[in-house]
Amino acid sequence: MINIHNFDFLIGTWNVTNRRLKERLCGSDDWEEFQAHMETKPILNGLGLMDEMKSDHFGDTFIGLSIRMLNPKTGTWKIYWADTANPALLLKEQVVGTFSDGIGTFYGEEYYQGKKYKLRFLWKKEALDTAKWEQAYFDENNQEWETNWTMLFKAVKK
Repeated sequence: MINIHNFDFLIGTWNVTNRRLKERLCGSDDWEEFQAHMETKPILNGLGLMDEMKSDHFGDTFIGLSIRMLNPKTGTWKIYWADTANPALLLKEQVVGTFSDGIGTFYGEEYYQGKKYKLRFLWKKEALDTAKWEQAYFDENNQEWETNWTMLFKAVKK
């Protein structure tokens, strides 16, 4: 069943704890952690959401922008990303997917160190005031997904 409300749990203001592998696809278990702040709002009568995420981890003026758009005929979501670290600001579809049993699974491709990798995002509402996102690359050598970035979202109380 198509649900335009799959991402409604993200609407609001969030404090975000990021955990990111310092090196990917080499068996590393060395993580860095940093904080961010995100605000999410619905767009186009609920067919999409837009958020801005700010963090001083990448410099004083880093802002990331996500746009999530639903195709109401197929129930497929597309997630787009742009940020101030890339001056070209190419707003390109990054991943495509759907929700099942409360978990959003999205697939795409991404370049890392000059090589293209299969990319997976997982989205899940953890509790009333928390949510989780995970990014993974498919490791061709080990034939498994390596989670290399997680975000834990904690709602900001008003």
